[in-house]
Amino acid sequence: MIERLKKDNRYIKYGMIIFIAIVVVLAVKAIAYGDDILAWLFFQLRRFIKVISPIIYAIIISYLLYKPIKWIEGLIYRGLNYVLKKNDADKYSKTVRVISIFILFFMIILGLIIIYKFLVPPLMENFNDIIDALPMFQAKLKQWAINIAEKFDIKSIHFENTNKISIDIMNKLKNVLEGLLAKIIITLSNISSFLLNFIMTMILTAYFLIDKERIVKQVKEIIDVLLPKKASRALKTFFYDVDYVVGGYIVGELLDCIIVGIASTILLMIVKHPYAVIIGVIAGVTNIIPYVGPIIGAVLAFFFGMFTSLSLAITGTILLLIYQQVDGNFIQPKIVGDKIGLSAVWVFIAVLIGGSYFGALGMVISIPVAGLVRVYFNRYKEYKKLKNDI
Repeated sequence: MIERLKKDNRYIKYGMIIFIAIVVVLAVKAIAYGDDILAWLFFQLRRFIKVISPIIYAIIISYLLYKPIKWIEGLIYRGLNYVLKKNDADKYSKTVRVISIFILFFMIILGLIIIYKFLVPPLMENFNDIIDALPMFQAKLKQWAINIAEKFDIKSIHFENTNKISIDIMNKLKNVLEGLLAKIIITLSNISSFLLNFIMTMILTAYFLIDKERIVKQVKEIIDVLLPKKASRALKTFFYDVDYVVGGYIVGELLDCIIVGIASTILLMIVKHPYAVIIGVIAGVTNIIPYVGPIIGAVLAFFFGMFTSLSLAITGTILLLIYQQVDGNFIQPKIVGDKIGLSAVWVFIAVLIGGSYFGALGMVISIPVAGLVRVYFNRYKEYKKLKNDI
């Protein structure tokens, strides 16, 4: 059959014409029903992601928990070395890993119980207090505008417009808070689906943590089999760089955010700020956003504090600003380390670009991405230097 095709080119010509015709028909159909096809593809993609979401979550969680697991393992090995001979502890590596996972999971569950018991009630109370106090906030804003106008003898202020603007601001704030509260309630109401995914994710996380080294080894073997030697080496180097720069930075930042949230809450509680819990939580969460995040907590402390008293607002703001300086200069560098290696101006430029294109998420990931770019730029510079010296 193959020899006949080689001798008679008509079959090849007709085959090519039929193939091109099929491609054209498919292209026309794709153009005519492009929206429907894209909608179907996106639906299938979302469905697939939903199905594998426990696997994705497990990979992320196991990656974040691996360093704490190694730290707990180190403590256990130290204890075993006192009891056993020097090298005998290595025989129980699998058992030590399982015990470390149980200890960490117990600490996480205990932490979640403590958060639910001691953090969620005051947080929800702060939410409700702010919603209930919005009319009072609006009335005070209007009165302050009137007092300022009378003090400086300003005739151009239209109090009706000022009142309308303040009402609009408070209504929008109320809508945001009520919408956030509704989302929390809806999430909690879907508890059965959440628990199922949570249990599956935790089981997969435990398996990934137990066999982490073996799984990484298998992934490397798959890369070596599927890719050429040069591409395989480049891809493995890239994964190592991402782990060191991006992963190390994000893990350190998450730990720093927890510390900032706790410290901010405690400082505001010391000065008896009425909304200490919710401001502390927001300060901790937004601290992961460079430059902008640390300011948000101080601004909220002043804004909500001034409705109680101006001195409380100023005191709370100063305390948070002072702590942010301590965190930025001493605590954060110790936790995160110099993973990025960029000067302040390049960090600011990266945050500006990332925020402009991708919003808050772009501001968060812009710094580790910029650090990764710096690593490859320095390698390329060294490569060019060595090439020119030869």
